[in-house]
Amino acid sequence: MYLSARARLIMEQLLTSNRPVSINELAEDLSVSHRTIRRDLKEVESTLTSYQLTLAKEHGILSLVGLDSDKQRFRWQLMDLSYNDYSPEERQQKILKVLLKEESVKLAGLANDLSVTISTISNDLTKIEERLPNTVKIERRRGFGVSLKANEVQKRQLMSELFGQQFPDYRLLKFFQEKSRDHTTNEWVEDRLLDLVSETLLKKVERSVKSWRNNNLEGINDEAYANLIVHISISVERMIAGNFIQPNVTGEKMTQYLEFTVAKNMLADILDMEPEFVPDGEAAYVTTHLRGVKSTESTIYFLENEELEVMMFVKKLIANVETELGQKLPKELLTKGLIAHLRPTLRRLKQGMRIYNPLIQSIKQDYEALFKVVRRAFDQVYQDKTVPDEEIGYLVLHFGAVLLQLESENSFSGLVVCASGIGTSRMLVTRLRQRIPQLKKLETVSLFELGKRKAEGKYNVIISTIDLGQVDFDYFLVSPILTERELSQISVFLKSLHSGYHKKIAEEEQAVQLTLLEATHFLEQQQMFTSIVLAILKNFNYSKLNENVGTMEDTIRVICTQLLEKAPGLDVESLVSTFLHDGNWKAFGIPDTKIGLFHARNESIKEPFFQLFSLEQPILIETMDHTKMPVDRIALLLVPEKFSQEGLEVISYISTLFVDNQQMIQLLEHGANEEITSYFVQKLLSYLEMRKK
Repeated sequence: MYLSARARLIMEQLLTSNRPVSINELAEDLSVSHRTIRRDLKEVESTLTSYQLTLAKEHGILSLVGLDSDKQRFRWQLMDLSYNDYSPEERQQKILKVLLKEESVKLAGLANDLSVTISTISNDLTKIEERLPNTVKIERRRGFGVSLKANEVQKRQLMSELFGQQFPDYRLLKFFQEKSRDHTTNEWVEDRLLDLVSETLLKKVERSVKSWRNNNLEGINDEAYANLIVHISISVERMIAGNFIQPNVTGEKMTQYLEFTVAKNMLADILDMEPEFVPDGEAAYVTTHLRGVKSTESTIYFLENEELEVMMFVKKLIANVETELGQKLPKELLTKGLIAHLRPTLRRLKQGMRIYNPLIQSIKQDYEALFKVVRRAFDQVYQDKTVPDEEIGYLVLHFGAVLLQLESENSFSGLVVCASGIGTSRMLVTRLRQRIPQLKKLETVSLFELGKRKAEGKYNVIISTIDLGQVDFDYFLVSPILTERELSQISVFLKSLHSGYHKKIAEEEQAVQLTLLEATHFLEQQQMFTSIVLAILKNFNYSKLNENVGTMEDTIRVICTQLLEKAPGLDVESLVSTFLHDGNWKAFGIPDTKIGLFHARNESIKEPFFQLFSLEQPILIETMDHTKMPVDRIALLLVPEKFSQEGLEVISYISTLFVDNQQMIQLLEHGANEEITSYFVQKLLSYLEMRKK
C-alpha cells in the first residue's frame, strides 16, 4: 500500500498525540490549507479501515476510534507502509545527507532526484542552513554547485544527529534484538539509513560494541549503547571512503585512557586489520565516545579525581537550583543520579561532542519554568562554553523527578521499560507514583533485559516508552513525559484489577515466597553494609604528626608506617609508590580547603581504612586543576584491591563529606579530637539508617 507523505504525517499525529486533534492544528503543523487536509483525510480513512480503526470527525476535531490493541498494531505497522513522496522535513534530510557525502552537487540534479522544482530545493537549503551550527555553512557558487563547508568532526556529528532523527521510539534498539531481525524490519531499517551506513556494517559494529558492553563493569543504558553504535558505524563508513580524523583534534591526549586501546582493538576488529594500523586520530575519536557513554551509578573506578570533580560540580549545581527555587531538595537521591549523568556529560562538553535528545521540545514546553531554573544554575557553575539545550533537558528530568516525589501507600506493582538515561526513567517512575498512588512497586528495565525481568517477577502492569511490537503480553505504550490521557488509562486498568482479592492458594504462596526472598536479600545487604561500617569505625583514627616531615613523599611514608600497627601485613613501599607514581593520581588537594585526600586500592590492604591526620607544617600538593596548594590536614581512604560494591559505595559516601562541606572543614581546622570523631561516627550511623529506608 502506498501513502502520500501528508497522509502518513496526519496518521502519525493522531497516534502520537493520544488526544483529539483539530484540522486547524494539522493545517498549521503541515503548512497547508484546511481544504488540503480535508482532501487527505479520505486517504487516511481508507487506510485506517484496513486495520479495524475509524476516524471520528466532529466540528473540525479528529479522533482515532478503535481498540487500543489495534492502535498499537497499527502504530507498529505504519512504519512498514510505503509512501510515494517526501514531506518537507524528509526532503531536507535527504538533501543534507547528499551534501555530507558529496563534495558538491548541482541544484538541478537535486531537484530532479526529488521530483521538485529548483526553487523548492533553494528554499530547502535556506531552511537547512538555519538549523546548522554557526560554524557550518552551505556555499552556493554559480557553475560549481552547492557544497557543505564543515570539517570532518562536524560532518560526523551532523550524520549522527540525522541518524537519531530517523529512528524515533528507539527503532534501532528494536532492530538490534535478534528476534526482530526479520525481512520486513530489515527493509525498513535499510530504507531509513538512506545510504548513511550499510546494514552489514551496522550489524558488524553492533556485535563489537555489544561484546565490549557485556565485558564492561560500568553501566551503559540502551540509548547510549545505540548512539555509540551509530557514531562508530559512521566513523568506519567515513574511513572506508577515505575521510579521516586528524590526531589531537579533540584537544585532549586520549592515549592516556584505557579506552584508547579498546578503541584501537574495536576498529581493528571491525575493519579486519591489525590494531597498530588503526590511525591514532580515529582511535582517539572513538575513545571520546566510549568515555562519553559511561553513566554508571556504581563506584567501580574507586575515587578517580574525575569523580571528585563531578561531586563538587553536582553539589554546587544542587545548591544553585535550591537558591533559584527557594526550597531544599532531597540531596542524597539527587546527588547519586546527577553524578552518574554528569560524568559523561562533562566529558562530552569538554570534547565538544553533541548529543541528540528526542524529548527536548516536550521538556521545554511542559517544564518551561524548571528548564530556565536549571539552565541558569548550570551556567553559573559551568562557564567554559555554551551548553546545548539537549544536555540541560536531561538534567531537568533529574530535578523534576525529585520535585514530583510523593510518599504514599500503594498496592500494585509495575515494570517500566525505558531506553533513556537515569533521569528520564526516574522522572517517569516518580510521575507514576505521584499520580497513581496504588502503584506500590515500580521497577525500571531496559529493552534488552525485559524478557528476563518479566520472567523473574509477577507485575500487574507493564508500561513502556518504546514500541515493543508484536509481543505475547499486554502493555501500555506511553510518551516519556506522561500525558493525562495515558495516566487515566493506566489508572482505570488498575482499578479494574481491584475487583476483589480472591486469589488461588498457589498465588498466595508465591507472594509469600517472594516477600521472604526480598526480606532475606534486604537483611543480608544491610548486614553487609553494617559490617563494612563497623570495620571502618574500628580502624578510624585522628592523629597529629608532630614532626616536620617536609615533602609529600615523606608524609606518605610516615602515615603508611603508622598503619602497620593495625595492619602488620601492609606493604608500605608498594603503597607509597601507588600514591606517588600511579597514573590515576591518587593524592590531591581539595580546592578552597587545606585538606589533601589520599585514596588507593592495594593488594596488601586486607580491610578498609579511613583515618585523618593533622600536620605540624603544611606540605604542597597538586590540585585537580594541576596547580600547587598547601595542605595541613590529610584524609586517608584505603580499601583492598578486591573490594565489594557495597564497600566502595560506603567509601564513596565518605569522600562526599569532604566536598563543599563548610561544617566539616571548620571542624577539621578548629575542632577537638572527640568532636571530629563524633562527627564522622554520627555521619556513618546516619548513612546506615538512610540505607534502611
